[in-house]
Amino acid sequence: MTGIDAWWLLLPLAFFALGWLAARVDIRFVLREARSLPAQYFRGLNFLLRQEHDRAVESFVDISSRDPHALDLQLALGSLFRQQGKISEATRIHQSLVDRHDVPKDKRELAQFELAQDFHAAGLFDRAEVVYESLRGTAFEADAEARLASVLEQEKEWDKAIAARQRVERLTGTPQGRIIANYHCEIAEAAFLRCDQAGMHSALEAALTHNRNSGRVRLLQLRAAVKAEDWKVAEAALSELERVQPELIVLASDDVESLFRGLGQPQRWLEQLAGVQAETRSSVGLSRLIDASLKVEGREAALRRLKRVLADQPSAREAARWLELEAQVHGQEAAETMTAVAQLLRRATDRTPGFHCRQCGFQAPRYYWKCPGCNQWESFAATPLS
Repeated sequence: MTGIDAWWLLLPLAFFALGWLAARVDIRFVLREARSLPAQYFRGLNFLLRQEHDRAVESFVDISSRDPHALDLQLALGSLFRQQGKISEATRIHQSLVDRHDVPKDKRELAQFELAQDFHAAGLFDRAEVVYESLRGTAFEADAEARLASVLEQEKEWDKAIAARQRVERLTGTPQGRIIANYHCEIAEAAFLRCDQAGMHSALEAALTHNRNSGRVRLLQLRAAVKAEDWKVAEAALSELERVQPELIVLASDDVESLFRGLGQPQRWLEQLAGVQAETRSSVGLSRLIDASLKVEGREAALRRLKRVLADQPSAREAARWLELEAQVHGQEAAETMTAVAQLLRRATDRTPGFHCRQCGFQAPRYYWKCPGCNQWESFAATPLS
């Protein structure tokens, strides 16, 4: 064996020795670091484990005041408290860091961001707004602006919320048009309620500049035109609604009825709802369709229509309607039995609300433009047949 071959054989042993030495150095470093931790740190952990949160916070605040390297511990602890719903403890930690003059700029800004979230979670919207605004020009500006917009939504400060979303779009490049369009629609609805037609139309035009395919805009235009009995404008709005978001037509069934009765064409109301139901197949849509059929065609025709639809789109809720309609032409004993079964079916299906959130699954008997569960805009849809 040559000398070179012998060296190759020794290389694995050399690597093993180096690894063992590195491990020993790492262990010694960890032990040295552990011994250097102040007793107050372990005291604080002990308080935390014993659920004595106030005393734990005092211990950790004391550590951070003596050792600037403990700032990350303070920030992590504050966030943990907020996630657990202990907002006062989180606020106390973050406020103490913001008030200190020896905290590095980046850590103070992070503490400010956390403090704003504490105020937000506590429902102190005015204070959260001030702190979020103070973070402009910092590394947290984009996130702070998005959260500021959420605060302003809850305060219904729509003009300020629009400005915040526009800043988010400039800072991140993420389109905010769909949300901004909803803010303008909120302004339009408020104007509609106070009979301010000019204000409403102005807000809706602004909404369309941000989302040309907003079904909510077309729905509001339809309602306003029907209220003014401007059938030409109402028909145009309905046509646009059918083009961009036909599933919303069930929300305006009464307005669509008024439109076609105003035009002297009530059958078109029925045809409109039938077309939407064929496409969307929802519980709410079928209920609206049968309501319309009863008004326009009468009981017999409505019953025949319901039977045809149920053959293709089974629904326990509307099967109850079928039994109720049939009971009207049967003897007392049979009618009572049918009615009793119909009531049982209704009780069984009443637990299935008419609408749900496609994002988080939140269910509700009415439609929300912004989900109360996950705060997403335009995430609601009619619940499928049940």
